[in-house]
Amino acid sequence: MKVIVFALILGIAGAMAWFAFRGECPDGQVFASEQACLASGQLPAALCRQGFAEAQRAAREDQAPFATQDDCLRQFPRCQPHGAVVSGFVPVPRGACIVATGKSRPVYQRIGSGSEPRGS
Repeated sequence: MKVIVFALILGIAGAMAWFAFRGECPDGQVFASEQACLASGQLPAALCRQGFAEAQRAAREDQAPFATQDDCLRQFPRCQPHGAVVSGFVPVPRGACIVATGKSRPVYQRIGSGSEPRGS
């Protein structure tokens, strides 16, 4: 019985370590801007343009919006209007995770739990 419990704890610890050390962009690289992607020389210019366009579209449209801008700003440093929902707000990504296969997704910066709320 002790072996089963130990194996379970070890399995959970291994899974936590795998997620913790995987990084925010496991198969690609995070770029702050399209210009930074182009300047790195690691990816073709067309892939940088396509990746940032796709990430920006996903940031504006592919997530449930916050009801108010204030609600959004409580969790993220910058927010923008949602692409399809009137009076909805979504966070502005701090960059894009671009993978050499052509996939990309926005990367966000959250406001830490220890930070002061805005307006105080």
